[in-house]
Amino acid sequence: MSHTSHRLYNTLIRRGIDDRNLYRDAVSQVREPGLRALLSENAQMLDALIGDLQAQVRAGGRTPASHGTLAGSVHRAMTSMRARHSAHCDAAWVQGLASHECALLNCIERQIRHASAETVRVLDRQRSRLHGIHHDMHCLAGTTHS
Repeated sequence: MSHTSHRLYNTLIRRGIDDRNLYRDAVSQVREPGLRALLSENAQMLDALIGDLQAQVRAGGRTPASHGTLAGSVHRAMTSMRARHSAHCDAAWVQGLASHECALLNCIERQIRHASAETVRVLDRQRSRLHGIHHDMHCLAGTTHS
């Protein structure tokens, strides 16, 4: 594994951890049971994405990232605060999640344009996972605007 791939995967792992943590926070605060179940499933998909990327880093003889970013922690706190103070808590969570998830998907798509063939293969698999989450969250965001 090249140094560039190692850094790229670790960057994506950290962003994935940020997203997963945001989903976990949302699961603990949303009121609608069906939404809670969907968000929990999305967090599990992100766990799989993180695990796959960590395995790629380990297979390359490197140490994978195991924590998110400071910016992700700040974003989680801000999203949680907005949701708690919103008249429509669940809708506020969905909109915050949709926005953050979109940033991760865009990051992967940007990296694919400049990656080696092997890295593209790995990232394509992750991108397909994220497209499912993206579709769910943006459909919900469209139906939850107040």
